[in-house]
Amino acid sequence: MVLKLNKKRQEILVPLRLVELIPENDFCFLVENVLEQIDFEKYNSKFFKTPGQKAYDREILLGIVLKGAIDGGLSGREVGRRVQTDLSYMYLTGMEKPNFRTINRFKKDYPELIDEALETVVKIAEKEDLVRLQQISIDGTKIKAKASVNKIVTEDVIKILKKQFQKSLEKDNEENDLFGENGDIIPSNKVTDKESFEKIMKEIKEETKDSKNHEKLNAQSLKILKKGLEDKEYAQKFIDKSQLYLDEFEKTGQKSLSWNDPEAHWMPGKDGRMRFNYNPQIAVDSHSGIIISAGLSNNPTDHYELIPRIKDIESKYGQLKPGTQIFADNGYSTDENTQYLKDKCLDGYIASRKLSRKAKKYNKKDNPFSKDYFIFDLEKDGYICPQGQILNHKGIYKNGLKTVYWTNNCKYCPERINCCGKYRNRTITDYGNPAKIEMQRKMETEEAQEIYKIRSKTVEWPFGNIKRNMKIIEFNTTGLERTDTEFKLLAIAHNMKIIQNVRQNQITIKKQNT
Repeated sequence: MVLKLNKKRQEILVPLRLVELIPENDFCFLVENVLEQIDFEKYNSKFFKTPGQKAYDREILLGIVLKGAIDGGLSGREVGRRVQTDLSYMYLTGMEKPNFRTINRFKKDYPELIDEALETVVKIAEKEDLVRLQQISIDGTKIKAKASVNKIVTEDVIKILKKQFQKSLEKDNEENDLFGENGDIIPSNKVTDKESFEKIMKEIKEETKDSKNHEKLNAQSLKILKKGLEDKEYAQKFIDKSQLYLDEFEKTGQKSLSWNDPEAHWMPGKDGRMRFNYNPQIAVDSHSGIIISAGLSNNPTDHYELIPRIKDIESKYGQLKPGTQIFADNGYSTDENTQYLKDKCLDGYIASRKLSRKAKKYNKKDNPFSKDYFIFDLEKDGYICPQGQILNHKGIYKNGLKTVYWTNNCKYCPERINCCGKYRNRTITDYGNPAKIEMQRKMETEEAQEIYKIRSKTVEWPFGNIKRNMKIIEFNTTGLERTDTEFKLLAIAHNMKIIQNVRQNQITIKKQNT
C-alpha cells in the first residue's frame, strides 16, 4: 500500500474558484436562485451617497440568513461564525464577513424582505408544479417563547415600579436645579443610599400590606427597582417600556406577563402545561406540503386566524377560485370564519366539535346518550337519538344563533332516566349562525369526512418537520414582530428543502434513464 502525499502546505499555482469546491447539490445554489428573482435595488438605494462606513448589500445578508434557516434556524452569532469557516456561506457573501450584530440587525430591520423571500420561494414552487392552490390546509401549533415562567410580572407591580421611578426622576431633577448636575454638594437623602432604599421599600410595603400576594414585589422586581433607583437612564427606559406591558394587560386580560417578552402569552402546550408560548399559523398547499402563508399570533386560540391567512394568500397570489377547498380543525369553527368562506364561495371543511372528539378518541367511556351519539337527519330536519326516535320539534332563538330540537316521545322510552331524567324530555341545542350550522351538517356526512382526511396528511407534517427535524422547540428571539420573522425563515427553509428534494429526484431519474 502507498500513502498519498501530504499536500496541505503546498502552494496552489492556479487560484481555485469557490464554486468548484462546493458540492453541486448544496443548498447555497438554490438560495442563489431565490436571490436572483428579488429586486434588491429598492432596499439598497437608501445607502447610496450617504456618509459613514460602507453597508453590506442586502442580497448578501438575506442569502446567509436563508442558508442559516435551512441549516437549522441558526442564530445570528452562529451564521457570523460560518461566514468565516463554511465555503457555502463564503460563496454567498463573496468572501465578505458581516458580523453577528449586522446579521441580527438585518433580520430586525427588514421583515418585509424576508416576507418577499417567502413569496418568491412559493412562486418558484408554483412554476415547478408544487403549488396548485386547489386544496389548502390551515393549522396552528404552540412553540415556546424565549421567556421564563420564573420571571413574571403583574400589572400592579408595573404600576408600583413606574410610580417609584417617576418620583425618583422628579426628585433627581429638583436636586439638579438646586445643586447642578455636576455640583460638588451631594444631598444626604440621595435615593441610591441604602437608607433611602430601605425607606422606599417601607413605603411600598405599607401601601400594599392589605393587597393580595400578586401585588407585592418579588425578587426579580426588587432587582429592577434597585437598578432603576441607581440608574436614571434605566428608570426612564422602564417608564417608556411600561406602557407596552400595561397595554398588553388591558388587551389580553392576562394576570401576569413575562419580563423578557411581554408579547408572549400564557398558552397550554401539547402536554397541557401552561407556558409563555407563541401560536405559529401556516396555510399549506395540500398537493406538496409547501407552506404558502405563514404568520405568528400571540392569541391562545385559533378563532381569529383563518381569515388573515386567506387574505395573505390572496394578496400575494391572486384571488382564490370559487370552490377551492379549505381545511381547518375545530379551533377555527366560528360564525365569522364559516360565513367568510360561504361569502367567498370557498368550499370549506372545518371540523365540528363532534368530529374532532371522534378523531382524537376523546371520552371512550363517555355517556352513550351524549350529544355525540345523536345523528342529524337532513331529510327529516331533526336529530335521531340512539333509540331511533326523532327530535322533530325545533325552536330558533337569539336571532337565529340558537336552535333547539326536542321530542315529546321520551315518556315512552325505557332509557328515559339514563338519557334525560325521569320527568324531562331530551333536547339538543346547536349554537351558531346558519353558515356554521350548515358546516356542521356537512361535516357529518361520510363524503365530507373522507375529503377532510386530506388535511391531516398535509398540514401536520410541516410542523413535525420544523419541530423534530429542524429541532425548533423554542424561539431564539423576543417580541411578536421579530419572532414572526424567525418563524417565516423556518417556513422558507421547509419549502426550500421540498424544492431541493424534488430537483434531486428529477436529476436521479434522468441519470437512470440515460
